[in-house]
Amino acid sequence: MSKVSDRKRPHTDKRRPIELKEEATFPQNDNFSFCDANPSNYDDRDKCFSIESMSIKLHEDCIDEVIHNDDDYTDDQQITTTEVDTYTDDEQVISVELDDDEHDDDGYYCEAFVRAARQANLSKLSTNNFLSLIKSVLPVPNNLPVAEEELLTLLNVINLFTKRTICLLCKEEFANREKFCPLCCSTDKRSIAFIYDSNVELILKQIVNRLSFDIDEYKQYINNNDDHEQTKDIPFGNVYQNLLKKNDYRNLISLLLHVDGIGITSSTKLKMWMFSGSVVELPPKLRSQRSNMVIISIWIAYVQPPPKLWLSHCIDNLDAIKIKGIRISDKYYKLLIFGITGDCPALKGQHMERKMQFHYELIHLRSVEAYSKLSNKSEKTNSDIYGHRGESILIKILDVELPHAIVLDYLHISLLGHGKLIISSIYDRLKPKQREDLNIQINNQHFPNFFNRKLRSFDNFAFVKATEIRNMLFYGLLPHFNSIMHIEQYSHFTLYVCALRLLHSGHIFGDKTSTIAHQLFIEFYKDHELFYAHLQHFKLHLHIHLSSLYDTHGSLCNLGCFGQESLIGFVSANHHGTQYHGDSIVHFYNIDFAIQNKKEKESIVNGPYDMLSVPANNYHYLKEFHTLTCTCNDLDLCCKIYRRFIVKNKMFHSLIYNKRGNSVNYFVQYIFDDNGKKYRFGIIDIFFTCDKKSYVVLKHHPVKCLFSETFKMSSYYYLLKKPVDKLYFVLEYFYSQFDIIPVCQILNHCIVVDKNDYLFVTNVLSYNEHD
Repeated sequence: MSKVSDRKRPHTDKRRPIELKEEATFPQNDNFSFCDANPSNYDDRDKCFSIESMSIKLHEDCIDEVIHNDDDYTDDQQITTTEVDTYTDDEQVISVELDDDEHDDDGYYCEAFVRAARQANLSKLSTNNFLSLIKSVLPVPNNLPVAEEELLTLLNVINLFTKRTICLLCKEEFANREKFCPLCCSTDKRSIAFIYDSNVELILKQIVNRLSFDIDEYKQYINNNDDHEQTKDIPFGNVYQNLLKKNDYRNLISLLLHVDGIGITSSTKLKMWMFSGSVVELPPKLRSQRSNMVIISIWIAYVQPPPKLWLSHCIDNLDAIKIKGIRISDKYYKLLIFGITGDCPALKGQHMERKMQFHYELIHLRSVEAYSKLSNKSEKTNSDIYGHRGESILIKILDVELPHAIVLDYLHISLLGHGKLIISSIYDRLKPKQREDLNIQINNQHFPNFFNRKLRSFDNFAFVKATEIRNMLFYGLLPHFNSIMHIEQYSHFTLYVCALRLLHSGHIFGDKTSTIAHQLFIEFYKDHELFYAHLQHFKLHLHIHLSSLYDTHGSLCNLGCFGQESLIGFVSANHHGTQYHGDSIVHFYNIDFAIQNKKEKESIVNGPYDMLSVPANNYHYLKEFHTLTCTCNDLDLCCKIYRRFIVKNKMFHSLIYNKRGNSVNYFVQYIFDDNGKKYRFGIIDIFFTCDKKSYVVLKHHPVKCLFSETFKMSSYYYLLKKPVDKLYFVLEYFYSQFDIIPVCQILNHCIVVDKNDYLFVTNVLSYNEHD
């Protein structure tokens, strides 16, 4: 490790980041050091920057102005191809440039109009009115379609659904044109259900064809069981790997099924239930995007759907596809059904205080034989036996036997379930002044710019979202609860937080991760009633299965139903008028699906962004670094300074990036040795390139003490010591020296809490979960 003394202070902004105190000053013993590990080579600035758009093509001189202008550099939210996510979701700003010289095809303008109409959420009537208005001002004759139907035909938008109308009284299907069942003659609209079964094969073909490159690339890691990102994704779990071996490593496409319901209107009890699936072979970031999920069937009615009445047709359709497979061009794929998200069977509970309580006791998950036996018995007797209400309709198509095919959804179990419950219980016991101070601290917490939600204060907790509770549990509560809770209850709460984080974020302790997490949760469950009386409900019991789920199906960040919840919410809102909701929903889904398949793939380019016009000669540490590492004599020509940098598809800011707002993308964890074993934390001061290699200057904040020292007086100390010191860090309030390292040694972003005399820091370990 090479070191250079810091003789003079650099000409940098002395304001402390993360809203630290204004009176903070530089320490007297500033040091300067840089890591001489082999850096990764990046292309020069002109090659790294690229702007692509489906509707705008910038000229080279315009791009050069955007890149190199010191005052008018591009903001994060305007870079569609280089922001944090490699692939954007359905929501994005559509900008249309009508240039006859560039686009002579009438289909281009029609496609642009449909995109704009969908983004504005126009109804059929409004779309037709706009088409009539535009056509009236165009020269005659013109080729603009006169109605939406003609417009969609031009764009090859096809109907993906088959509609069925079912009478809920006689369980018979009748013609869609009939308003009432001809057999029952009932005039009650609540006795009619509408089912929309999709063309699953066509949807799958188009999704797989559109994302074939990403699937093939990810399958190379899957077949080699190479979890290169250490996220413990679904394909690297024991169940999928066994399934892969069982099928001789053939070309597989497997679906993880999901069923859920949602209200369509606020004035009636009309509900929509959706049966959908996500493609397991897609990378996690793509898998959770709603545009890449398969809608299998939709139920529109006032009552909850009977499974066999609703799903029998689509199950038969899936079974037929499984038999013949899917052929796309010259590739043949075998379709497998991997599992379904749902609750796990549990022991019979005990009633206390009018609530069902599930106290801790040693249990084992039911075997395949026991599960099948109880299901058969329940089917024959038509009774409820330990939660079994007959044989599942999915047995016909599942390739993983029950109960192993059941995937617990931690979103409802942990976040909206038990996590929300105990947080509310703790808050209710606080004094008014403590509540007020806690809400202020929660509201002032800042995150990196890819966190799409701030923390919600407790006085508005009734409308809290699952992502907000996740961020509270993982990042926001531990630094504040230690001053307002008794050490034993605080330690007990930390058991729960650490157990969830270990199971959520991949191989933190390698193969021992699930074992350590299970030990933490068992201790939490045993003593739960000491701190939360009469709150031992069913969702608490389900947590006992999460560690085994981690081994068999992967980490929780890849199993959560955030993407599916986003899909069902988006689809259910796509309707207009007071009737024919189902027809309107599938109509707009057909359009969205066609638009998505026409989108050009957006790429992300790793490298520097927003070059600063200030000469490198103004930074004394750049002079010393250049002297040690480069043989040329022209510092300003050799070294270029940048405000932002994309490293491994993740955007990082420096302190000189003034458009960052309240986002904290500049506090990071990084490697500071050649062996990759020494980790440090710091604030990014600047990015720069020297001799065609990219570096970052960081203000290093050393560790002040171990966070586990907080729990020394607790009976849970020895259980907590190892996980809390791996997940949470207490740093010095002031930085001690400057570090210069290659940008490739930046690991991840950090969440920072200002505690006046120290910084409470935890790193972001998962970037793939839908937010």
